[in-house]
Amino acid sequence: MAYTLAQLESIEAAIASGTLRVEIDNRIVVYQKMSDLIALRNMIASELGIATVSTARGRAWVPTTKTGL
Repeated sequence: MAYTLAQLESIEAAIASGTLRVEIDNRIVVYQKMSDLIALRNMIASELGIATVSTARGRAWVPTTKTGL
């Protein structure tokens, strides 16, 4: 299934508000767990080629100094 950016935004808005109810294309879906909603968000973002916080982990840059600070 091809997802759209609008669908991703709807899911992200639901996650941000803490609700499990998402309306996409005049259809309402109620998820049982927030983890299901987050997994769906990550899958859609991956298909769209967008990095999310959970998929971008491990890409952080940690500076090193010679003085040990």
